[in-house]
Amino acid sequence: MGFEWQVNTHDSGSTTQCVYRFSRVSQLESDLEPLIMACVDKAVSLIPDNINDDACYLLFEFDENDVLNIVMTDDTKQRESAHGVCCELASARPYLSETSHWKFKDERFSDIIKYCIRDYLTTCGGFMRYSLVAVFSEGDRSKTQLL
Repeated sequence: MGFEWQVNTHDSGSTTQCVYRFSRVSQLESDLEPLIMACVDKAVSLIPDNINDDACYLLFEFDENDVLNIVMTDDTKQRESAHGVCCELASARPYLSETSHWKFKDERFSDIIKYCIRDYLTTCGGFMRYSLVAVFSEGDRSKTQLL
């Protein structure tokens, strides 16, 4: 499945962004996990351009607006890499309560996203080549969870 990526350049670097619109519950059930996998793959493909001596974390940050940001950071989790990945997932929220998919039913959206990331990272060979720690945050970088 192909997803359209848009590159936005900022003073601090560039963000590769995917805006994906879910329009029905069956689309959520079939497309959410491949979309998360594509985001992880895109972020991993940027590691060679981002890696430096200070790189420590691959940070997956899911905010209150249902936006997943993926960046590499230093050990303080404050200095970000030059390139990141952003995926807007707000269009999925209305369908979460309608789904009967066992991975999505009655789960917090952030937990579903975290599960999809963790599940995929365990088999992502590109990520395993680097000595980075994958962490998940819900907007407060001082409170992260290991993936």
